Amino acid sequence: MKTNFYIICVGQSSEEAHNILPSKGYDGYLSQEGKIRVKDMAETLEDLQMERLYCGISNRSKQTAMLISMRCDTPIYPTSALRNVDYGIAGGHSLSYLKQNYPKEMELWLNPQVQHLDNCFEEGESGWDVLERIFPLLDDIFNYQKDKVLSENWRIGIVTHAGVIKTLVSALGVENLPIKHCDVIHIVRDEGGYSFVEKLS
Repeated sequence: MKTNFYIICVGQSSEEAHNILPSKGYDGYLSQEGKIRVKDMAETLEDLQMERLYCGISNRSKQTAMLISMRCDTPIYPTSALRNVDYGIAGGHSLSYLKQNYPKEMELWLNPQVQHLDNCFEEGESGWDVLERIFPLLDDIFNYQKDKVLSENWRIGIVTHAGVIKTLVSALGVENLPIKHCDVIHIVRDEGGYSFVEKLS
């Protein structure tokens, strides 16, 4: 029994196009470029025949999921567990400003390391905080499959944000993996736990 999770990075927002870290409560929409790239990515996912598509509750997360769903005919399940990282006082600042003024914290968000998942900006979430909402969701999906669906091989899409994905894969022992908008990461959950498979795009 295993669940294949396809972890999908949301499309680009207008704010992110200007290299600004999203502020807490920011709920922008996909940029035009973001929409185009999501549609292209959705076409590559069609052959996976995903049974479900989970996404965050932000506008761009739901927009990303909707565009995938329209192409792949997959039902959507929004959940706050997949919300973006709360970057605290760093939110709303440019990446260049943060690299200059918070070099250590910024480097560990750009390239998380499992031994430093306590890293956070003041008033923000740490990597451990992120994992404490992501892994229970993935476990619940796996257990639902095992107890209710009785399928040996489930395929589930998970739409979330780059910071969340970087933290997740670093916890699985994969560090320095670049994650861009619309990238897709394949991980598996079985009775033995989680394992990283590959980056699809």
